[in-house]
This record gives sequence, structure tokens and C-alpha cells, in this order.
Amino acid sequence: MERWGAAEPARKDAAATKMKELVGLIAKLQKRSGVWQHEYDNPFATASTLVALAEAKAAGAEVPDDVLARGTRALEKCRSAKGIFSYAYGWDGSPVLQSAGRMPLCELGLFLNGKSDEAALRAAVDAGFERHDALERVRKYDNHADAVGNGGFFFWYDMVGRAEAIRRLKADRAKLLERQRDLVLSIAEIDGTFVDSHELGKSYGTAMALLTLRLCGE
Repeated sequence: MERWGAAEPARKDAAATKMKELVGLIAKLQKRSGVWQHEYDNPFATASTLVALAEAKAAGAEVPDDVLARGTRALEKCRSAKGIFSYAYGWDGSPVLQSAGRMPLCELGLFLNGKSDEAALRAAVDAGFERHDALERVRKYDNHADAVGNGGFFFWYDMVGRAEAIRRLKADRAKLLERQRDLVLSIAEIDGTFVDSHELGKSYGTAMALLTLRLCGE
């Protein structure tokens, strides 16, 4: 909503009204534990929600402090001292390779709520880049694929999250965004579309790739 209002100034008031409504709906979806879920309690859904709420707050929406605080505490419980985030709620000993895709987004959720710093955020981004080839190898598989359970259907979700995290960095920001953009462009299909899991299809993959490229170009 915040980006819609920026893109179409004439509809800024309408976007602000809708953003207020959405913040209220999101707050109601938060569980007592502080987490948000899709199928189950997990850090990446919680992180996505915290990022969205932080952007809404920065755009002027009223976001209850207790909602942010409970969500941040819940996300912290999924993070190891080395910055590795578990797959489900609570720390479960996930290896870095299994966590590398979601680390930038999850660290960003903490960063935007005052519980992380740029060094930790950069380390998460670096972890994603260092293990990018392993994530890309399972990109077109429709289920959990490798020895640590990475699945193709997370690929573009992770790419958007990594781009979002890079945009909050100061050091090497332009260079890292260019690197992210080049990785995306290198895997376009012959017809110009993008895909990860075939189950989700080209429309989803292309939309997510375009969002990533947009984030890399600003």
C-alpha cells in the first residue's frame, strides 16, 4: 500500500486508508506467541509480516507497539547465536545451508525493529550469496529436494527477501544489488519468463522476479 501510494500520488489517501485496514487485519492474525503463520508457525512468515508492518509504520500508519514487540521476540527465538534461523518456530539446530535462503529476510525483520545491526544483516546477505548455487540447483523441483530440505518453491520468495535486505545496507549496497540483479537475469526462461517450482507456475515466478529486479534497480 505504501508503494502504491508513492507510485500513484493521486491515490495516496486511498492507499493510506487501505493500509490502516490491513494493519488492523494483520494484528488480529498474530498468535498469542507473537508469531504469524502460513501452514504452521515459522520465522519467515513472521519476518515478512514484521517487514511489512515496519514499512507501514514508516509510511505513517499506526502500528501497535505490542504487536511489533511480540513478533520480534518470537522471531528472536528462532535465531541462533550465529544468525541461523530455524525452519519452524523455535530454534531447532538447522544448518546454515538449510537456512541461507531465509536468513536475509529474517534478519531484516529484526533489523527493522531494533534487534539487529548492519553487520548481522550483511552476514545474512553474504550467507545467501555464498550458498546461492545450492538453492538454485533445486529451484525447479516441486518439493523439498536436497539433503537439508531446501525446496524450489522458496526460491523467489528468498530472492525478494535478499533484495529487500540489501536495500537496507549502506556498505557495498549498489554492488550487491547489481550482483543480485545479474543472478536473476541469468536464469530467465527462453520466452523471457521466470519460474521456480512448476507447481506455482510462470506467472508467480515472473512476478516475483520482476519484484526482485525492481528492488535491485531503485
